Amino acid sequence: MPRNKSIRRSRPNSPALLLALLAGILALSPLWPILLMAESVSANQWRVLAIAYPDDRNVEVTLGGSMRTLTTRGISKVRWKEGTATVELKIENLPSPSEAGLSGSQYVLWAIDDGSKRTNLGAIPISGKNVEWKIQVPSRIFGLLITAENSAQATTPSSSVALESLLPINPDLVVPVFRVDVELAAVGR
Repeated sequence: MPRNKSIRRSRPNSPALLLALLAGILALSPLWPILLMAESVSANQWRVLAIAYPDDRNVEVTLGGSMRTLTTRGISKVRWKEGTATVELKIENLPSPSEAGLSGSQYVLWAIDDGSKRTNLGAIPISGKNVEWKIQVPSRIFGLLITAENSAQATTPSSSVALESLLPINPDLVVPVFRVDVELAAVGR
């Protein structure tokens, strides 16, 4: 009678091996940048991506819309030189805060540094539904957040987030990116 040889299959029991396998699969996935996107952490907190900008080099960063401004497209071109970041902001199809269902009468641009410091860069000058604006930011590491506000002099971004900076457009550019949690003011203050 022929003998049956039993084949023994073993399962990897090492959590490190499983994590390495998962990391490998994720690295090959075209969706991995989505995991690095900024996000709402809670009703009054937002996670922004702060980028460390290299010396004297133009870096283009996508501005992503929130759920109420998904059709809005934005780019920020940032150049860090001699202690100041010059930001050229270009946004298309930005609805008014009321059209987007956001609380507030105007949009304000915020720079959020890697220490969660919020800097109000001012009310965004909108022409129709488009924006072209050049401003200076005193930080080298920062993310951008655009919120609907009742006052251009707001000291804390509201939870009415319209746009946020995401990752640099150039996939070959390697720069440090930090996830930074920022406190938001309740809407209707």
